[in-house]
Amino acid sequence: HRPRLQHQLHGSLGRRRFLPYEKILHGHHGLGHHHQLVPRRPLSSSGGPNSLLPAVGKDGFQVCMDVSQFKPNELTVKVVDKTVVVEGKHEEREDGHGLVQRHFVRKYTLPKDFDPNDVVSTVSSDGVLTLKAPPPPSKEQAKPERIVQIQQTGPAHLSVKAPEAAASVEG
Repeated sequence: HRPRLQHQLHGSLGRRRFLPYEKILHGHHGLGHHHQLVPRRPLSSSGGPNSLLPAVGKDGFQVCMDVSQFKPNELTVKVVDKTVVVEGKHEEREDGHGLVQRHFVRKYTLPKDFDPNDVVSTVSSDGVLTLKAPPPPSKEQAKPERIVQIQQTGPAHLSVKAPEAAASVEG
């Protein structure tokens, strides 16, 4: 008998058509015909965590991905040159269908003029990892000159004597 899905579409002649993820899940992941499929989030065809394409706009660079299969301590985010590298890995553990081990690496190249030092990442309690970088300053905002504030401190406690004072003491 055919697998049942809660998400089905009906064609123009009343024939059932299943959403694209049925073939992915049943044909490639070995799920039996007795499972009812209700994906938590839209599935990615790339084989890794689900993600949105990077967005670049007035608020800067941003990408979000579903990493709910990983604990925060199983994730790393690093910047290598102008590339943000996200990695997730967990050892073998029980998942309800048997044992599973997961590992992914995803790389995003920052757009031109974005500063790699400004990249930040957050992970939500429901497993959404967000990478952000603010937009580069516009040409009008970029100033070749800036005032450096002078901070006042206590006495400097100079241990070096002035050259004239040292000469008069020796003479």
